Amino acid sequence: MSYEIIRVILIILLASMYAYFDVFNKREIPNIFAYMSIVVALIAVILLGGDPYYILLLAAGIAFVGYVSYEKGFVGGGDIFEFVMITLLIPLQPIPYLIKTVPQLGLPFIFSVFIASGYVSVIIILIYYLGFAKKTRIEKRFKIEKKILRKAVLLLVTYCLLALLIFFVLQVSLLGIILLMTIAVLSSILIVYEKLINYRMITELAPKEILPEDMIALNLMSKSEINYFEKKSKNFGRLANKKLLKDLKNVNKKIPVYRNAAPLAGFIWFGIILSLLFGNLILLII
Repeated sequence: MSYEIIRVILIILLASMYAYFDVFNKREIPNIFAYMSIVVALIAVILLGGDPYYILLLAAGIAFVGYVSYEKGFVGGGDIFEFVMITLLIPLQPIPYLIKTVPQLGLPFIFSVFIASGYVSVIIILIYYLGFAKKTRIEKRFKIEKKILRKAVLLLVTYCLLALLIFFVLQVSLLGIILLMTIAVLSSILIVYEKLINYRMITELAPKEILPEDMIALNLMSKSEINYFEKKSKNFGRLANKKLLKDLKNVNKKIPVYRNAAPLAGFIWFGIILSLLFGNLILLII
C-alpha cells in the first residue's frame, strides 16, 4: 500500500468522524477527538514522508487564518482542527483520480477542499432550507427586494459573459462551462433567498439558553437591538463566548442564534471527495 493511499484513507476516515459529530452530535466536535486527529496527522507527517518544514508552516498558516475566523464568529473551534488535520495529511493537491489531464499547479489541497465544499454547500443549503427546513415565526419579515433581485440578475449575466469568454478564448471543456453556469444559477438563487434561509437557520434564545461558541445572527438584528446588547456587554459580537454570556446572564431579551445552521464538516467531507476525484474545481473550469 502506497503512502498516498494511506493518507487518503486516513483523511476520509477522520473527516467522516468530523462530519458524524457535526451532523448527529448537535454540531459539537468532542475535544478529545479533535486533539486525536491532529496527533494522527502529525504522526503521518513523520512516518509518511514529505517536507515536514513546509507542511508544518502551511498548517500553521491555516491554523492562524482559522483562529481569526473563529474569533470573528465565522467558524467553530472544531472546524479549525479539521482544517489543520487536512493540511497535515495532504498538504498539496494530488493528481485527481478521475481527471488526470488538468495540471494542479502545486496548490495546497485545502484550497481545493474549500472551493469544492462551497460548491456543495450552496446546493445542499438551497435544497434543504427552501424545501424541507421548518418554517419560523421570524421569517414573516422576509420579502424579495428589488435591489436584491437586480443584484442576482447582474451576477447571472456576469457569469454568462465570463462563460462565453472562457469558452471562446481559452477553449475550455464543456464540463467546465456546465460547472461554471451551475455555480452562476445557484449563486443567483442564493442571493435572492439568503435572508429567508438565514431565518430558517436561527432559533431565538434568551442569553441563559445560549452556549459558548454559539453563533449570533447579527445580520438579522436591527441596529437598535445590537446597540442594546453592546451596552450590556463590550464582548457582544458574532461569537458567544463565556465573558459575553456572563455579562448577559440577567438579561431576558431574546437573541437570534444559528442553532439550525448547516454542518460545515459535512460539506468539508464532500469537498475532500470531490477534490480527490476532480482536483481543484477552478482549474477544471479554466
